[in-house]
Amino acid sequence: MRLRWGKASQVKELVGQHAQAVEDTVHSMAAAMRAYLDGKSWEEMDELAVATHRQEGKADDLQRKTELELARGALLAGSRQSLLRVVAYADRIANSAEESLSFLVLQRIRIPDLLHPIIREIVEATVEQAGSVRAAIVGLVEGDEETTKHVEAVDHKEGQVDELERRAISRLFSTDLPLSQKILVRQFVEHLVETSDRGEDVADMILIALAARTA
Repeated sequence: MRLRWGKASQVKELVGQHAQAVEDTVHSMAAAMRAYLDGKSWEEMDELAVATHRQEGKADDLQRKTELELARGALLAGSRQSLLRVVAYADRIANSAEESLSFLVLQRIRIPDLLHPIIREIVEATVEQAGSVRAAIVGLVEGDEETTKHVEAVDHKEGQVDELERRAISRLFSTDLPLSQKILVRQFVEHLVETSDRGEDVADMILIALAARTA
């Protein structure tokens, strides 16, 4: 069953654009993280952080446009509230991606080499999850029967990232690095995996919206 759209093609388009902008922000963060792990200079990282910030700003702009269109009554009340929650939670993914990169770059954090492989895995899993989030959001507004499969993929990746986080923290505290550096690196890892947690939140909101249609 589809959401009760009425004349809401513009809303569907805006929701899709916003979901894409959120995914693009995650991709921008990921590109910067790969550059960091490949040994790029802090000056180059500054530029990549600015690019990610700008991409996150595009997502914010699209969120506001979508909310404005919904506030004008483009959908019936139940569908409107469900979609507002999905869009708001999706925007937190972009915020989190941008914030994790800023945390790294502004504080010039040195991640020990032995953590680089795990950090790469976290980044790539987060990118894959972001694609599933976008697909789930688009599926929701289009009434796609595959939407629940995309939601399941989001949850699966979040579980994978959780396990990678545990491995990273365990490996970090097995080193002889100064405690202050361990704490700073741990905080960065926690910021990085927050993006995946926000993806899971969106998946939960989508399931609630799907349940509401059949109520």
